[in-house]
Amino acid sequence: MLKPLDAAPAAGRLPHAGGRVLIVEDEFLIADSLKDILEEAGYVVVGLADSVAEAMQLLEEHEPNLVLLDIYLKGGERSLSLARALQARHIPFIYISANSNESVQEEVATTQPAGYIVKPFRKKDLLYTLEIAAYRHAHGLEQKLRKEQALQIALTDALSADVPWDEKLLRVARLLQPHIPFDLVMLGLEDRETTRACSFFRIGFEEYQTIRPADFLRMTGLSAEQYAALRAELPSTKGLVLLNGPDFERAGQESRLMQAIAKSFKVEANLLLTLPTAQGHTFTVAFYSRQPQPYQPAHLEILDRLRQSMRLTLERVLAFDEIARLSEQLGRENRYLQEEVRTTANFEEIIGTSAPLLAVFKQVAQVAPADTSVLILGESGTGKELFARAVHNLSPRRHKLLVKVNCATLPANLIESELFGHEKGAFTGATERRIGKFELAHRGTIFLDEIGEMPLDLQTRLLRVLQEKEIERLGGTGPIKTDVRIIAATNRHLEKEVAEGRFRLDLYYRLSVFPLHLPPLRDRSEDIAQLAQFFAQKYCRRAGKPYHGISTSALAELLAYSWPGNIRELENIIEQAVIINDGQCPLTLGRPLVSSWPASGPTSAPTPGLYFAPPAKAEPKTLAEVKHRYDETERDTILAALTSANGRIRGSGGAAELLNLKPTTLEYRMEKLGIRKASASENPES
Repeated sequence: MLKPLDAAPAAGRLPHAGGRVLIVEDEFLIADSLKDILEEAGYVVVGLADSVAEAMQLLEEHEPNLVLLDIYLKGGERSLSLARALQARHIPFIYISANSNESVQEEVATTQPAGYIVKPFRKKDLLYTLEIAAYRHAHGLEQKLRKEQALQIALTDALSADVPWDEKLLRVARLLQPHIPFDLVMLGLEDRETTRACSFFRIGFEEYQTIRPADFLRMTGLSAEQYAALRAELPSTKGLVLLNGPDFERAGQESRLMQAIAKSFKVEANLLLTLPTAQGHTFTVAFYSRQPQPYQPAHLEILDRLRQSMRLTLERVLAFDEIARLSEQLGRENRYLQEEVRTTANFEEIIGTSAPLLAVFKQVAQVAPADTSVLILGESGTGKELFARAVHNLSPRRHKLLVKVNCATLPANLIESELFGHEKGAFTGATERRIGKFELAHRGTIFLDEIGEMPLDLQTRLLRVLQEKEIERLGGTGPIKTDVRIIAATNRHLEKEVAEGRFRLDLYYRLSVFPLHLPPLRDRSEDIAQLAQFFAQKYCRRAGKPYHGISTSALAELLAYSWPGNIRELENIIEQAVIINDGQCPLTLGRPLVSSWPASGPTSAPTPGLYFAPPAKAEPKTLAEVKHRYDETERDTILAALTSANGRIRGSGGAAELLNLKPTTLEYRMEKLGIRKASASENPES
């Protein structure tokens, strides 16, 4: 075995470019001949080796800048592993071999040698090949750096382009193909809530089949649930992973998802880049090849040099995306709130202090801080929307939107689009993308009024939203994660609807985790006078009329009425009273109130114009009858006001304030009608 030589070149002769040469050849005569030729030409031969181990040792000791390498060494050992080590160190090498096996030649080509010399060789062929290798190496690094800089710029432009993410990812795949070979590439940007992913299968030169998530599931035969489970099995990886041939096969034995990909696309190697961003996203590029040994350390180095610029670009793109998303969200919220101002509820706050109402207040305070679904039950007109707003305003979501959807007013063919949104072209007339109410309510609350009117097929979609916390736009390519609290309301008997097959039992249980039963107005008569006064003042201000209170006869009728239409009916009656009032005297109802509904309340919304009806009693014919009728009505009104005020006459909430009278005037009328002031708080009837 020849020892390493460090002889200087002959005087007056300079070594050629790449002048320090290591010879790896197991045939001594050939190795010695090569040494003589090279030294005569001005090269410095730093050593001769006949095995990979010896060659690696000489590499560490002498750092040659060119290696002559035989493919087959002593004992049948192949030098391909040494070639890959040289490739990783950017040391050019030239194969010298008599081997012409086609499969070996293909594998040799993957190591990217600087040249190839066939034994037996001529001196001039050897020197000529070395000259070309030296030239290519000297200029190749500079050219390589320029190409990588151009690639970085092109990737930045591709990721920054104002195009859909599918198109961005396809542009990235096209740019990477010349540098990193693949038959299949899977690219994805995901965080805990959203995933933007697409795969591309190479079917020709510059031709790619786009494989979206739904296509991938179909091609691999996996369901969405199975895919999620297999993804969860994958070990956590960061940075770069290279799996060729046997390594890829071993990985497939440990990962059922890898097995499914290998079987479906007939791939045998994988190169993976995982790139975390500052915003909490993860960008993944997974290259797959049908060749068993396509990926080399040089490919890892390219990705390693690219990932910093790719990370910065992605973070900038995500920042601009977030700004655009927030701007769009703000615009949608502003439009929604402007619409809310125009269509706001008929009263701005919950009025009343009755025991049934206070019991509901207590329940609202209990459930508001939780994220539990709430089902508000009650007759039409009891203020379900107002209580939904109270739950939202007392919750941690109060700084986000409360989005309202009336399921009864939306056409059946539009309610799905209204709730979940649609993509452009999803159906006839879908000329642009629409954001649904669930996306609008993200991290806020959605109020589904008249939930009992929702069609059965849409109930199934809603159930999935409750279970999976995700929606899918009509015509969309994948699920969208949502964080929405649901409050539903209905005046229907949902248990009966379930029994008759018009409402899903599982959805009913999901919605009614915490039911709120709103009392009808007839069960909270103590609040009637206060509500009437509130509405009267409101509509007098709106009409520009002075408010002189509510007449005692009108208040008596309000207190005696059964209120089948509840608070909404009361508000409408007061509004009508304000309209007919001349602004010179207290409000009157004009005619007594009667109801054609049963005591349990109406089965449908009241019909406008049926609030006033002819009096049941005959009209008084004499002045004495008129006076008696008036005194009787006035007495009932005062007694009702005293009951509502718990017997108090003076002060805030007292009977005088409710009747809009001076306390002294009320006391005078009480004395005249035989209502004893001293015992009024204990027994107003006495």
